[in-house]
Amino acid sequence: MGIEMGIGMVIGAFFIWAGYIVRTKREFYFLAGFRETWEPINRERLGNRIGILLIIIGVIAILASIFTIWFGTVVGTISGILAIIDVSMIIIAIGLDQMGY
Repeated sequence: MGIEMGIGMVIGAFFIWAGYIVRTKREFYFLAGFRETWEPINRERLGNRIGILLIIIGVIAILASIFTIWFGTVVGTISGILAIIDVSMIIIAIGLDQMGY
């Protein structure tokens, strides 16, 4: 059980680090599929939105790895649903940026 918690902590820390990079430096290389065909309209606003959402995914991963010890698969299901909602919010943020909002 310690290995799963360690993996969750490392993945959570990676997402928090990625969110910090996107939020502070406005680097969107984490969205590698859009690198050459897409340029954000408002880099500052989109960087803040996506950076915060990536940090939230990291926190969800860390909390899920901690609480899985006591609550088992229920936490995995809840954190999976929250991660899907968070990823859909990232897609919505990209769409809003392309519409100019």
